[in-house]
Amino acid sequence: MAEGASRARRLEGRTALITGAGGGIGRGIARCLAEEGASLALADIALEGAERTRMEVEALGAKAAVLRLDVTEATDCEAAVRRTREEMGGLDILVNNAGVIGGPDFKLGLPLADITEADWDATYQVNVKGVFLLCRAALPAMQPGKWGRIINISSRAGRDGREAIPHYSASKAAVIIFTQALAREAARDGITVNAVCPGLIWSPMWEQLAALYQAKITRLDGMTPRQVFDHFVSQTPLGLAQTPEDVGRAVAFLASEDARTITGQALLVDSGAVMH
Repeated sequence: MAEGASRARRLEGRTALITGAGGGIGRGIARCLAEEGASLALADIALEGAERTRMEVEALGAKAAVLRLDVTEATDCEAAVRRTREEMGGLDILVNNAGVIGGPDFKLGLPLADITEADWDATYQVNVKGVFLLCRAALPAMQPGKWGRIINISSRAGRDGREAIPHYSASKAAVIIFTQALAREAARDGITVNAVCPGLIWSPMWEQLAALYQAKITRLDGMTPRQVFDHFVSQTPLGLAQTPEDVGRAVAFLASEDARTITGQALLVDSGAVMH
């Protein structure tokens, strides 16, 4: 982007592929990138949510397309990159946001024996293998132009292992280390690779988590799911929950020229819960 360009539209002319674009964080990221002028390929395994995101970003004036994508399938990842380039004119920014915390009936640790192999495998397939497959597919599209941005969504849990969700913590730590390793390779082609680590965001997943925490932790008895969530938020230094847009603004910054010399980093967006 030319020096002196409007900081309010830092991504004008750029195209971003966002995975998990139909969920809350994915929608927040899409909105923030749209506000910065990016065109968006919105990928998700469930098209209904991605279509809602598309309508929102198009209302902001962004060009957008919806792609069905299973990030655990290499052919899907390659097709998503190919379609993004064909339909949107290129690929400049990849946001690996798709993530899970286990299988459909996952349980908390406490004790570790309650974590099933199915939960471990499902979490690693999406959170780690999915990031690898998309990065592998996207790099060749970015290398010829000697410019690119890859932003992987990790978690505060990847920096501070949580005993209740050891499988999830381990997967998100793997994302951070993979980000650092890839950043070293991609730097020679002018591509930066960073991670964003969200903290506590109210979501359907957290409603499910709250009930599981109540069953394991006596002091949470009698609380509503939202009260359980707020209890954890109150333990952070700032005492503030995060929003999807908080994550989206961090992603937009790392995708912009303002972050041109930042690579291999994991930015915590978590009200100071984890300080490194």
